[in-house]
Amino acid sequence: MPTWTLRVDEAAQIIDKHGLATIVEGPRSIYVWPSQIFRMLARYTADQNEYIVVKKRDGTVEHVPGPCVRYHDPIMMENVFVMSATALDANEVLVIYRYDTESQKVSRRIQHGPCIYFPAANEWLHTFVWHGNDPNNKTRKIPGAHTFNKLRVIPDQFYYNCEKVRTKDDALLTVKVMMFFEIRDIETMLNQTIDPIGDFINSLQADIIAFASQLRYEEFVDSIGKLNQLESYQQLVERSRKVGYEVTKVINRGYHTTDRLQKLHDQAVEKRSTLKVAMDTEQQQQDLTDYKLHNEQQQSAIKQALELDSAKHQYQLQKSQLLHTIKLTNEQQLEVLEREKAKKLSELYSQRAADEEKLAHYSNLKKLGVDLTSYFVSQNPKPEHIIRVITDGADSESAVHIHP
Repeated sequence: MPTWTLRVDEAAQIIDKHGLATIVEGPRSIYVWPSQIFRMLARYTADQNEYIVVKKRDGTVEHVPGPCVRYHDPIMMENVFVMSATALDANEVLVIYRYDTESQKVSRRIQHGPCIYFPAANEWLHTFVWHGNDPNNKTRKIPGAHTFNKLRVIPDQFYYNCEKVRTKDDALLTVKVMMFFEIRDIETMLNQTIDPIGDFINSLQADIIAFASQLRYEEFVDSIGKLNQLESYQQLVERSRKVGYEVTKVINRGYHTTDRLQKLHDQAVEKRSTLKVAMDTEQQQQDLTDYKLHNEQQQSAIKQALELDSAKHQYQLQKSQLLHTIKLTNEQQLEVLEREKAKKLSELYSQRAADEEKLAHYSNLKKLGVDLTSYFVSQNPKPEHIIRVITDGADSESAVHIHP
């Protein structure tokens, strides 16, 4: 009777003559009867970032998250394999669908990172199929070139060349832009579009073609700066809003056209540049002349202002001196007047005192009975002789001499 030894990481299946199967795990030794069938089982191991998918023969599927170990039982299991779990960063999400066997309905949910997602047996992931970059030209987009499950929710951007753009005068151009966008509503995006990049490209083309078709080539070259403004992309902004995105900026990276038209344009630009340089030189000379004249005028004005200030200063000095002289003169005159006034007052007071003294004397005389009239006459006696000189006016220079 043969003996089998199983290690700690091994398992075996023993089937007896009645068809009953028994699984034995190591470590142990097994005695196998000739009527029994012995076979080793394949071992499957999943770590913390993996899970084991067990597909049973009755059609059911089991997902076992790691870390775990499963042995392939060929009687009960059709297939066993190990799958990697989906690791999500903080700026990534998964769109997960789940089938409910009881209600027989499918629900959808959004799983945000950071996390490690282990799908259940009745769950599956949404697969996004969008326009992607051409491997040979990053400014060209190919439908269906970008297939993925993890949706990035951080601001993103892409380069794009809008080809075959015709101006009003039928010039053929290729306009190069760079678009910045950010997702705002994942549910709206899932419900409204299957390829937002394709929608962006179509809207960009429509806006740029509409912009260029209204302008001639020269006008387009002069107005190309407007392609840096969101106001020039009305269809793009509106479509992005409807699909749950926001276009934050569109940058015009330039344009190019056919070699022949570009050569003509370069020649015109060179000629305009030459004329502009000549005009700028003439303008600079005119500006220099104007600057010199302006400076001379300023210097003359400053000189006149200084002379005027000097004259005003001299005037103020003379005025101050004159006022000071007048003030001193007035003070001196006032002082003289005050002295004369004091002198007159003194004389008046003296005369008054004398008059009062005479009045008192005359009053005393009257009281004593003296005849004041006789007294006054005696004080002023009548002259003894009166001499009268009469001239006829013929000789006004005649002189009279009287001797006692």
